[in-house]
Amino acid sequence: HTSSISKNLPTYLLDSSPGGAYLTYSEIMNCPNKLSLLSTLLLLFRSCSTEEFKSGGDESGSGGRLHFLAVGDWGGTDFFPYYTEGQVETADGMAKIAAEKGSEFVLALGDNFYQTGLMDDATAQMRFDETFEKVYHHDDLQMPWHIIGGNHDYCGDIQKQITIATDPSNRWSFPDFNYKITKEFIDETGNNVKLDIIMTDSMHVAGFHCAEHPEELDEEFFAQPPGPLSLVEASTTLSYIESALMKSDADYLVVAGHYPIYSPCSHGNTYELIEKLDPLLKKYGVTAYLSGHEHCQFHYSFDDMDYFLTGAGMGCCYAAKNRDALPEEGDLKYILADDFSYSGSSGVNGGFVSFDVGGDDMKVTIHREDGSSLYETELRPRSDQFKSLTEEAIAVERERELTKQSYVEGKSVQY
Repeated sequence: HTSSISKNLPTYLLDSSPGGAYLTYSEIMNCPNKLSLLSTLLLLFRSCSTEEFKSGGDESGSGGRLHFLAVGDWGGTDFFPYYTEGQVETADGMAKIAAEKGSEFVLALGDNFYQTGLMDDATAQMRFDETFEKVYHHDDLQMPWHIIGGNHDYCGDIQKQITIATDPSNRWSFPDFNYKITKEFIDETGNNVKLDIIMTDSMHVAGFHCAEHPEELDEEFFAQPPGPLSLVEASTTLSYIESALMKSDADYLVVAGHYPIYSPCSHGNTYELIEKLDPLLKKYGVTAYLSGHEHCQFHYSFDDMDYFLTGAGMGCCYAAKNRDALPEEGDLKYILADDFSYSGSSGVNGGFVSFDVGGDDMKVTIHREDGSSLYETELRPRSDQFKSLTEEAIAVERERELTKQSYVEGKSVQY
C-alpha cells in the first residue's frame, strides 16, 4: 500500500533543531524498525503540522458574533462541465447566507475534486478553475476557504491541492494535512470569545479505497476504510490532534475531518475513528465533530458529544440504511436522506451548514441548496474544567522541548 501512494505524498520535515536536522518521508518508510523509530519520533519531534491561523479584535463577526459556513463533498465531476446542478445551486445558497450573516470563512470538508482528485499538471489548473473558481464566483464567497482532503482527493495527487494554497493571493487555504484555525472576537456583552477549529486528515488515520476500474466501485464504494496505510502517519496525526486539543483554552472547540465517526447513512460508522479519535474528543471536551463523506446531512448526539455531517455539496442524497448501527444510547436529532440513494424522495438537491458563534451559544443550522433552513440547534460553551487542561498541556510541551534540546546537544537520553 505504501509504495503505491508514496508518489503522491510530500516530504515531511520533522524539525529537531534550529539547524534543521530532519527525516524525509522516504527515510521513515525505509527504516527497518519503523515502530522503534516511531516511538522516538513521537517523543522528540512535533507532529506533522504546526500551522495556525489567528484573527482577533472586535472586527470579527456581526453584532458581536462570528459566522462561518461548512460544505462537504462538493467536488463536481471529472467530465465536462466539471460541476453538477446541485453544486451550482448550493453555491448560490451559500452566497445568500454569507451575505445575510456576514460569513467570514468556509470549511471545505473534502472530496474537493471527483472522482480522482487533481491529477497531472496539464489538467489540474483546469479542474481547479472549472470546479471551484467558476462555481463559487460570488462576491460574498470571496473569503478564506479552509480545506481538508477526502478519499477521492487522495486518489489523485493531494499535494497539488496544497501547492495551490502557496499563492498568497488565493482564497484556497490548505497549509498542511492537519492544522488549527483560531478566531477571537468581542461578543455583545464586551467579553472575549475564542473559537478553535482543528482541521484533521482522516485518510492518515483510517486509510482509503481507490478503484482502478469503474466496476470496482460497486464492491468498494461503501466499504469501510481499510485502515491506515502508514502507522507513522496515523500516529503522528493522532499525536498532533491530541496535542492541539490538550492545549486549547477556547470557549468552543470544533474538530473537522472528512470521514464521520458515527453515521446512519450509506457508508455507516467509521470504526477506526471510533476507536482512535472519538475518545480524544470526549477526553478534552470538544464542542462538536464536523464531517462529510456521506452525501446526506444529520445531527447525532451521543455521550455528551455532538456530531454534524454535511456531505451534500454537489447533490443529495444517500439513504439512511445504517440507522440501526448507531449506538442505541445516542440521539439522532435530525437527518436528511433519501429512501434509497439518490431516489429524490427528500426533494433536496444539495446543502451545507452554517455556524453562528456568540458568547452564550453556538447556533448550528443545516441548510438545503437554496439556503433555506432545514434544522437549527444551539450548543453551549465548553466547561472550564476542560479549558484548565491547558496548563497541563504547557507543562507537557515544556518537558518535551527540554528532552528534545538535550538530545540535540548530545546529552544522554534514555528510551
